[in-house]
Amino acid sequence: MGLPKLTVPEYSLILPSNGKEIKYRPFLVKEEKLLLIAMESEDEAQIITATKNVIRNCIFGDIDVDSLPIFDIEYVFLWLRGRAKGEKIELKYNCPECKSDVPITFSIEDVNVDRPEGHEQKIQINSDLGVMMKYPDMLLQSQIENSKETSQVENLFNTIRLSIDYIYDAEKMYSTKDHTQDEMTEFLESLSDEQFQKISKFFETMPKLKHTVKLHCKNNTAGKGKKKTICGYEEDITLEGLQSFFV
Repeated sequence: MGLPKLTVPEYSLILPSNGKEIKYRPFLVKEEKLLLIAMESEDEAQIITATKNVIRNCIFGDIDVDSLPIFDIEYVFLWLRGRAKGEKIELKYNCPECKSDVPITFSIEDVNVDRPEGHEQKIQINSDLGVMMKYPDMLLQSQIENSKETSQVENLFNTIRLSIDYIYDAEKMYSTKDHTQDEMTEFLESLSDEQFQKISKFFETMPKLKHTVKLHCKNNTAGKGKKKTICGYEEDITLEGLQSFFV
């Protein structure tokens, strides 16, 4: 006779990138084990693979995890973890004034993906020509971060080149999959500075997991035998990206 199986709750969540509703469950011990092993290895490729596998395991339905933008991945993972370990996140920061630890607590329900005003994926280069950008997914992000380019300028070109989905004019669309790296580089280098900046703005305004918390130090700063004094230091701290929510 087999052991009894535990019932796992099911939740729904809206993907920030497209407004699509997905169903999911919290990650379990088996998924947490995958993450811990990957993090212990300190191998970025293994961590990326483990994160995607955890999300695949926990999402119901036909969702292509590989194609999800980074900010979708971060948002979904935040909720998977929240449902598994509790929706309150507790962080500690060192007060720059009195050097004491200051606890900060907030709910993941208050955390959103920030989409700056004016952000667009479809960018009109001139009256006849434009590009459609795609958000970096985990695989693309890894390609960008592991690029052998050492120049900041070359890294920027590489990032833009990899993030163009297609180019279009008045007559047709030109998928980047059908063109070589050299052809794409030549296209980018033929742009004027004003046109290039239009594309660069896509990355500057790209949606990201973001939340602002208030650090308010109430620690006692008085030495032994002295009158009690409250530090009182205050500062707004902006958390960006998944890693900053688990420091």
